[in-house]
Amino acid sequence: MTMRSFSKMAWLVGAGVVLTACNSTSVRVGGAPDASIKNCVAAASRELRVPAGSIAVDSGTTPRDGVYTINLKVGPQGRSAVCTTDENSAVLGVVYKRPE
Repeated sequence: MTMRSFSKMAWLVGAGVVLTACNSTSVRVGGAPDASIKNCVAAASRELRVPAGSIAVDSGTTPRDGVYTINLKVGPQGRSAVCTTDENSAVLGVVYKRPE
């Protein structure tokens, strides 16, 4: 197997894991509903112009009732981003975090 084939295989496996995680019906990641997580990954992909398979859900919080903050790791470098959703899982915003 060449390095290029291995890279493609690793990307496909990673994308499958992300898609599987987004299609589950359980609640996790700081209490955020799966719909919020799925919508955040889709919005981050669109807004940050990266493939959805390169976005990993890191953690989440519920700073106030009905608003969810989901931390994401984007791309191979794992750049930090944050996504917020409302109680209906509508994405309010996606931004990269400032490097610390």
